[in-house]
Amino acid sequence: MIENNINYYKKISDEALSSLTSNQKYKFAVNEKLLQNNISNFMKIDDSTASKELIDKYKKDMRKMFNTANIEYNKVFNKLNATDDEVLKQKILNDYADNGIIGFKAKNGARWNIETYSNMYTRHVNNECVRNSVLEQSKKQGKEKVKISTHGTKCDLCKPWEGKILTFEELETAKSAGLFHPNCLHIILFVVERIKF
Repeated sequence: MIENNINYYKKISDEALSSLTSNQKYKFAVNEKLLQNNISNFMKIDDSTASKELIDKYKKDMRKMFNTANIEYNKVFNKLNATDDEVLKQKILNDYADNGIIGFKAKNGARWNIETYSNMYTRHVNNECVRNSVLEQSKKQGKEKVKISTHGTKCDLCKPWEGKILTFEELETAKSAGLFHPNCLHIILFVVERIKF
């Protein structure tokens, strides 16, 4: 799934740059087939209310990303057409290529290129669906705790929780403190009760 995303967004980035270079307009459009395929894969992992809400937000945000990309593209296109200076035109093209096509602007002003953002977001939703699935299954089985995976993280948001067994309430506290942030590799594990002989 992620590989399909990577290939698609690389392809449209290349097409957009090629269009700019030849002074042609380009329109970013949602690849409905890819989007629906991703959503279908997410739903196979988990169809809980939490995952459905997350998937709905993902769908809206991915569509919004294309609007942002179109706006950014048109700004660059207009800059190119506003000058006859070939050196300046090349600099504008180089800057656009180096930064990647902006698909998302964070509240703090950070700008994410369309390839990085779409791939990070798709991976994050996938991981969240996996975590939600384990959480839902734990609740259905009457378990009261889950375990956070361990992989020797250096992330200050995750480190306090790594390898810990948490109640559902403690898990919510950990999430509020930053656990399971975008690009987080931690997963939720079932707590296996030891059998006493």
